[in-house]
Amino acid sequence: MYRKIAKLLLIARDELGGWNVYAHMKYLQNTQWMKRSELKRLQFKKMKALLRHAYENVPFYHSSFKSVNFHPNYFTCLEDVSKIPVLTKPAIRDNLENMVASNATKMQLLRWRTSGTTAAPTNFYRSKADVSWSIAAELRGYNWAGYEVGDKVAMIGYFPPELFDSFAFKLTNFLNRNKILLVNKLSEKTMDSFAKKMARFQPLYIRGNCGQVNIFAIFILNNCSFRLRPKAVFTTGETLYSHYRKTIEEAFDCKVYDYYGSNEVSQAAMQCGQDGSLHILEENVLVEVVKNGEQASAGEQGQVLLTNLNSYAMPYIRYDVGDVGRIFNYVCSCGRELSLFRPLGRKLEYFVNHDGSFTFFRDFQLLLEDIPIQDFQVVQESYDDIVMNIVPKSGFEEKHADFIVKNAKSLGPANVRIELVNSLPLTRTGKIRHKVSKIATKYT
Repeated sequence: MYRKIAKLLLIARDELGGWNVYAHMKYLQNTQWMKRSELKRLQFKKMKALLRHAYENVPFYHSSFKSVNFHPNYFTCLEDVSKIPVLTKPAIRDNLENMVASNATKMQLLRWRTSGTTAAPTNFYRSKADVSWSIAAELRGYNWAGYEVGDKVAMIGYFPPELFDSFAFKLTNFLNRNKILLVNKLSEKTMDSFAKKMARFQPLYIRGNCGQVNIFAIFILNNCSFRLRPKAVFTTGETLYSHYRKTIEEAFDCKVYDYYGSNEVSQAAMQCGQDGSLHILEENVLVEVVKNGEQASAGEQGQVLLTNLNSYAMPYIRYDVGDVGRIFNYVCSCGRELSLFRPLGRKLEYFVNHDGSFTFFRDFQLLLEDIPIQDFQVVQESYDDIVMNIVPKSGFEEKHADFIVKNAKSLGPANVRIELVNSLPLTRTGKIRHKVSKIATKYT
């Protein structure tokens, strides 16, 4: 019954507030079953229109395209996207005002802000039309796990005080039946209080940053009096490490659905539950994986570039989000031909050694895949010393530490030592910095 009420409220919000979430969601429920060739034609059409708009109305892109002798008329197929310069975070910070479309009115612009996890926070703008498409695609992805608007959800995440305290935010979450655990004030005391509320509330779904959901899952496992059995857990915001997935699925006895995106582009890929990879939301986003300036082959690891196909207020075209990933060309067993993608983490996660070589953080991550741990952090204290702070799980033994140290020797010249700790510090937004370097070099 409440699902029907929630649906009517969503339609009413759309009509009164100038949004189009519900209409877009109905459209996307159909396009998800398009053949891949149809999806590519749709992407090409939307990309062509966005490029023309950017060239004619956005000073930054007009200059950027002219600098490489590119014109939207030269865009004749999706492969021609490689002719367009890559958009970097420094370029956005330095050219913010010139990136806003000259034909966008102040009423259309919504001010947004990046999280600032790996760099200084950056302001940018989106429009209601753009955000409507993003929310619609996100709701469709949740629906792959059975979610319907109006279902009870426990949310675990960081929300700025000015947003969390606003009437509109509170009303939206009340109507959507969302209960929130703020990681701004995360502690055993707040988790205990939240768990008690959730034991009574019994949410059908849990949603949040994967690192923070993992912390709550560990708390639940260590406090067996709380029994939460949602249908699914949705994770986003960080790399979903294999030990995170195992812990969360054990704590809540359900499947984890991982999502990939950024504040600038919103969700770009979501898991359907039938495959370990994520479906790219191709009606909204063009995802590229590039290696040495060229499109990577299917399954090949490379630099992730994102284009928000609806970002007319402030276009994001070939945006270097700072991640590494892979795109695959097989079709998922669910029957959807939306391309499959697997994020692999941050592209700049490495340590610089004293001999000029590099040791990559992902290699440390792979060492820990089958080790019973709750969480970890790799800290480069000096060129010669790396400390791995490990929060062990039950079953962690000396042989596991010996295995890590022995195999870490092949990764680089530094000495590696293990420190067992009870917990790891959180950043302002409730995340854990898994890679920390105290060495300043020209590469860091």
